[in-house]
Amino acid sequence: MKIKIRRVLCLIIALLMVLSMAACAANAPSEDEKKDTPPASETDSKSDGVYTNGGFKLTVPAEYNDLLIVETPEADKDGVLFNVSEKASVEAGKAIGDDGAGWLFGIARISEDKLHEMMCSEMAGNEAFAKDADGNIYMYLHPTDVRFVRESYDDIEADQKQWTELNEWASTVPGGFMAENAGLEAVRYTNTGVDIYLSRLAYMGDLDYTVSTTQYGPMDPPKDFDAAPYLERLLSGVTFESVDISETPDGEYVVLNLPDEDVRLDFFPGNDNYVREVSSSYESLYKATYADGSTEASAIMQEWYDALVAESRAGKAGFNADGLIGTWAEKVAGRGVIEISKGAEEGKYDVHIQWSSSAFEQAIWDMTAAASGENAITYGDCKQVIRTYESETKFTDEVMYENGTGAFSLNSDNELLWRDYVEDAGGGTVFISAD
Repeated sequence: MKIKIRRVLCLIIALLMVLSMAACAANAPSEDEKKDTPPASETDSKSDGVYTNGGFKLTVPAEYNDLLIVETPEADKDGVLFNVSEKASVEAGKAIGDDGAGWLFGIARISEDKLHEMMCSEMAGNEAFAKDADGNIYMYLHPTDVRFVRESYDDIEADQKQWTELNEWASTVPGGFMAENAGLEAVRYTNTGVDIYLSRLAYMGDLDYTVSTTQYGPMDPPKDFDAAPYLERLLSGVTFESVDISETPDGEYVVLNLPDEDVRLDFFPGNDNYVREVSSSYESLYKATYADGSTEASAIMQEWYDALVAESRAGKAGFNADGLIGTWAEKVAGRGVIEISKGAEEGKYDVHIQWSSSAFEQAIWDMTAAASGENAITYGDCKQVIRTYESETKFTDEVMYENGTGAFSLNSDNELLWRDYVEDAGGGTVFISAD
């Protein structure tokens, strides 16, 4: 009896095994299905491409990585860190002798001086998008023509779809680059005619100009006149956008004439910050927008003009910058004190300002000034700190800004006036000699 039961059990187990194998065979993939299914190692290896150069990282999304060629030049003379091209166009270009085929974009790091040089002419295909703490500028480089190439255009629809997707991703790279590389601050510079002419005047040097209003007519700068403080303010944190010429305001304006360039720039007073570019063959109108939301280009131009007028009068009166040397105290309360002394270099003056707001807090400015030929001494390296005292000998300094600009001059009563172009700290205040 036991033997029969064992035989039945064995038959049942055998039957179950046969059924199980049949089910597995039914669910097994066909040969065609096997061909369409990539090995596990292939599907698992699809990941973003991460490229590094000079301590910087560029990430390419996984879906585009195999479609691109990413170059990381070492110590490139033009500062290029990354160059990215479409692989299919590069390969097609090699076959037909087109070396520039497929290029999508590049990322480069340049100095601020190099940027200033570039700003003096058209910068098509070169866009500054970031700046680091050392003053280096990061450029997004891109072609100004289409670099899409194929040996055969039989599959043009699919190829163009791929090219379009790659270009759309490329346009997002500056933002992504800043996000994955710490310490970069976003910047933006326009490259209109106004940008170019102001840059040439600021950075090329020895460019003839006059500033004019209807009040006294055109004023020529004297040989040693320093226009840098005015140009720095005009170009600092500004973008110029083209607007319709029909928006040109009525009324007076300050004219910056550049005879060597056959062009003049008209600055219209008012909050809209209109600037007109006029040559013998065209007129264009632009609107200036400053990052601080308060700078008015025409007001800077008026200050520049007033300085040229004052210099013209001072030159006739025989102004001597040494007349500003000494200690000057705020006329009303005496809490602000300006000390001006001869600098280490000929024609330079060391200036130190202390202004107490309370028994425990004091604002301090230090700068080096030079005679500008405008009945004044001007500066562009001012450092301001707020000094907070814990005791007479113990204090802390908080740096508020560096490279501030401004000027000191004498009025007709031989009193000192301070024009602070950063915060207008000395606006409306007169300083008298305390010597």
